[in-house]
Amino acid sequence: MSQVLSSRFQEPGRWLLIGALAAGLFAVGMDPEAVFAALTRAWQAVFSSLGLGDAMHRWQQGTSHLVTTRSLPVVITYSLLYVGACFLLLHLLLRNAQRTRWAGQLYLALLAAAALLLVGGKLAGNLDWAYKLGRRIIDFVVSPLPVMLLLPLLWPGRGRAPRN
Repeated sequence: MSQVLSSRFQEPGRWLLIGALAAGLFAVGMDPEAVFAALTRAWQAVFSSLGLGDAMHRWQQGTSHLVTTRSLPVVITYSLLYVGACFLLLHLLLRNAQRTRWAGQLYLALLAAAALLLVGGKLAGNLDWAYKLGRRIIDFVVSPLPVMLLLPLLWPGRGRAPRN
């Protein structure tokens, strides 16, 4: 009985968090430049405080423009925050540990494929096709598309026999 009551009291909070995450992802998607600018300033401050002021610029020089035109720490931070928010949104919506694990495995597989393509492209002498394909995978993962595709596939109750 107490579990039923506590889950009913948690339900509005869960939906508020879902709404906040969805609104935040929408806002970031509408104006990512503001987020990139804030992350750039933050990373510049971190590197400057460590005495590595030119490190961001040096790293960028070794990065193909087919991968990114932004600073690598900024892009990695943005990507991890965005994917983390999408993953949390999926977890809150699915409410099932197994389904959340499946979504996480898919995210990890896609990110690993992108990393392999980018590193492989670099090691093989700057293969443009590997950079482009890796970049497209990253663009897919760092978007709302995985959430929109995974949600109906993993939705609780999918595949159950109808109740009479």
